[in-house]
Parts: sequence; structure tokens; C-alpha cells
Amino acid sequence: MARPRSSWTLPVSSEMTNPRNTPSGDSGTTLLSTARLDALREVANIGAGHAATALSTLTGTRIMISVPMVNIVPPGDFVPELEPGVEIVAVQMAMNGDIAGQTVFLLAIPAGLRLAERMLRRKRGTSPNLGKLEQSALNEAGNILAGAYLTALSEFLDMRLMLSPPRLITGEAGIALSTLGDHAPRVESPILCVETEFFLEEPSESLHGFFLLVPDPKAFDAIFRAVRVE
Repeated sequence: MARPRSSWTLPVSSEMTNPRNTPSGDSGTTLLSTARLDALREVANIGAGHAATALSTLTGTRIMISVPMVNIVPPGDFVPELEPGVEIVAVQMAMNGDIAGQTVFLLAIPAGLRLAERMLRRKRGTSPNLGKLEQSALNEAGNILAGAYLTALSEFLDMRLMLSPPRLITGEAGIALSTLGDHAPRVESPILCVETEFFLEEPSESLHGFFLLVPDPKAFDAIFRAVRVE
């Protein structure tokens, strides 16, 4: 595939580029080993493939999605370590079933606008603001991405997982993500942060964002027991 001619990248702090070995579970003594991170990245790559197929069909152009990194955000730190003041658009969905929590798909505003344009089959620069159509398009993209990741996870784990309708949030990252609901301040387990890179053709460009899986405290232990990863 040709090198993208333009890209929209979500600025992150230097610490975000270094995955962490963060305690999980009630005891706080079990580390997320390389094997566990590899298992989660495998699931994310499967989901990314499903999402790319669905988005390609919807937009009428070839889209590829890669997962450069799977990171673990420390317990209680709901906001990823983005550079201060970054304006984002986020699609949040509640997760229920055998494990509970929520998912968040977030992009910097310029990347969100460009993805909305591609979803609406518009030319670049024709959507200067996040109007109703753009918001609806991003909700659909978030729904597809979260659904693909969760379907891959549920099949991999043989678990039943369901998602609520999407909710769109915009604004400065820290403020916007703090409005995600009463669940956020009580997060006690690690947050799975999946770096997500979209490669689009005609014209060639790339978009950069993150998919967050924000589980209830016991969800990670349930996941690792199911895949028998120690």
C-alpha cells in the first residue's frame, strides 16, 4: 500500500509510547506480563480486521486498520496520557454481559472530522464542524469499531458481551472524558488502551486514535482465566 500522503495524529506524552506492567486484580500483585499483552493484542488485531472490512464497505473505499501498540493505563487514571489541551471527539458505549464496563473510541478533532467525511463520502475539508451528520457518522464508526473488537473478544473468550447505543462526547480531553459517567471515577482495574491506526485509500491518508476498554475491577482476571494466560 502506498505511503499515506497526509495524516492526523493524536498527540500523546512521551510516557504513552512505553507500555506499562500494571497490577491487575483485587490483590494488586499479578502483573500484566508480555504474554498477557500479546494475548490482548492478538484479540485487538482480529477485531481491527473485522472493523476494517465493515468500514471499507460503508465508505466505498479500502480501509486498513493496524494496532501498533496495546498499552495498559494505570488503575484510576481514566484519561489517557494525552498532551494537555488536546481537543478530542470520543464515542462511549457501555459494555454488559459476562464482563461489564465501557468502551471509548477517541480521536483528535481533525481526525474525527476527516473520518466523518470519509464515512459520508465527502471531499476533504467539506466538513468544517461536527454537525449532526458528522456526529452520526462518528457514532456509527465507533459502533462498528467497538462491535468488532468486542465480537473478537467474546469469540476468543467464549463470553457473551453486549454494547449500549453510542454516546458522542467532544472537548478538551481531560474535561470530555471526565463526563463519561459515574463509572469512570471508580475504575480500579487497569484500562486497556489499543492504539488504532487507520490507513485509507483514494486519497491515501492515515488517521490515528485510541480504543479504550474500561472494565469493571474483576474483568481482566476473568479474561486471563478464560484464555489461560498467566
